[in-house]
Amino acid sequence: MTRYRLRVALVDSDPEIWREFDIEGQMPLRMLHIALQTIMGWRESHLHAFTDTDPDQPSTRGRRWESPDFADDNSALSEDAATVDQVLSSLDTLWYEYDFGDGWVHRLDVVERQPDAPLLAPVVLLDGANRGPFEDAGGIHGYRDKLAALADPQHPEHRDIADWVRATVGPWAPLSPGAFDLVGAQSELNLMFNPQGSGLSPYDMSGLVKSDELRRPGDVGDESPIVELAAQLPPPIRSELRQHLHLTGVLEPLEFDDETAARIVRPFAWLMDAVGPDGLALTDAGWMPPGTVLTGMTELGLLDDWIGTGNREELTPPISELRGAAQRLGLMRVQKGRLLLSAAAKKALGDPRGQLQLITRGVYRKLSDAESDAAALLLLAVADGTAPDERWHAIAFGLAQCGWQSSTRLAFTERDIAHATFHPQRVLDLLGDSLQRQHPASAADDLRLFARAALR
Repeated sequence: MTRYRLRVALVDSDPEIWREFDIEGQMPLRMLHIALQTIMGWRESHLHAFTDTDPDQPSTRGRRWESPDFADDNSALSEDAATVDQVLSSLDTLWYEYDFGDGWVHRLDVVERQPDAPLLAPVVLLDGANRGPFEDAGGIHGYRDKLAALADPQHPEHRDIADWVRATVGPWAPLSPGAFDLVGAQSELNLMFNPQGSGLSPYDMSGLVKSDELRRPGDVGDESPIVELAAQLPPPIRSELRQHLHLTGVLEPLEFDDETAARIVRPFAWLMDAVGPDGLALTDAGWMPPGTVLTGMTELGLLDDWIGTGNREELTPPISELRGAAQRLGLMRVQKGRLLLSAAAKKALGDPRGQLQLITRGVYRKLSDAESDAAALLLLAVADGTAPDERWHAIAFGLAQCGWQSSTRLAFTERDIAHATFHPQRVLDLLGDSLQRQHPASAADDLRLFARAALR
C-alpha cells in the first residue's frame, strides 16, 4: 500500500494558505475530506466535491466524487467507495471544492509516493502557513475584504464586520491571518484518525481528558465543567475550542502555593474566620454584629473609601454581598439565629488552598444547566485573557453553540448574559476587588489563576 505526501493550497489565496501532509493510500476519499476540513480550519457545514479537473474550468469536465448522502450530480462517483490510492495512483493533481456558494477551491498536488509506514499515524501534518478563511466569508475576495475592514478601525464597515466575526466566527478560532498551529491541528487529526494513539480517554466525548496512564496531577477529569461544556459543542466548534485551550495554556496543570491561594481567597477567608468553628450569633434582625462588620470593613481595606460608619451589614453592601455569596457557595448557612460554617469549610479554616478548592467548586452550586454552561464560559473568558468588555460576546457565542436560546428566541444580548452569569460574576467581582486592593500588579493574573482552577 502507498502513502502519499500531498500539498494542498487554497486557490488565489495571497499570501498563500497551504498545508503539506502525509496520508495512507488505503483511506477512503471521504477521510481525505475530513482531514482537509481539519487542517484548513473549516467547519464542515457545506457541501463539497473532489474533481480530477479544475472546477474553475468548466469546459474540461472530468471525474467527480461526492458524498453519496448529498450528491446532486447523477454522474458523480461515491467518495466512500474510492480510496486515496485508487484516485491518486494515476493523478498528480486533485481538486477539492468546499461550499459551492463561496467556491473555496483547493489544489492538491502529489509531492511524493512512499511505501506505507504502519507505525506512523494515518494522517500526519508536516508544514503549512496561514489560517484558513472564515466560514461564509464570501469566497476568497470576500475574505480579503473582511480582513481589510477588521485591520482598519477607520474602515466604514469595521464595526459591522467585527460584530459579524464575534457572532459567526466566535472567540476560539484564531483571527490573525498568519496563524497556523501545527501541533494543535495534529492533535485533532490524531483524535479522529488515531484515537488509541492520541493519549486521550476513549470514554470522554470532549476530547480533553487524558487516558488514565497519562493523566498528571492537575489535569482535567471527566466531571470538570470545561469538559462537560465542550462535550455539548458541535464537533468543528469543539475542535476550535480544544486548539484554543492548547494555545492559551488554560488547562495546563495548576499548583498553588499558600501565599497565592491566601491572596485570592482573602475576603472569604476573613469571613470564615469571623464565623469560626463555633458559629457567629446574628442580631435579632438576622444581621451580623456591628463589631464584626466594622472589623471586616477595616481588615479588608474597604473602610477608607466608604462613606458612613461601615458597621451595619444591611447598609454595607460589600459585607452583605460577601456573606450572601459565601452562603450560596455552600461555605456557611443560617441556623437558629447563628451563622454556621459547613463541615467542609470548618475543616478548611487556616488552609488557603483548601478554601480555594471549596470556592471554585461552589461557583456552580445551585445553578441551572444553562447557568452552569454560562459560568464555565465566563470563567474561560477570564482564564484566556479575553478583555472584560468582550466577554459577554464569547459567552453568547458558546451558549448558542450549546443549543441554548434567549427568552425572546433572538440573539443573546449583554443583559441576557449578565443575568445568566450573575452569581459567578459576583464571586469574581468580590475576589477581583480584593486582589486589586492587595496587589494591583498581579490582580489580573491571580484572577485568571482562580478561573483556571474553577474550570477543573
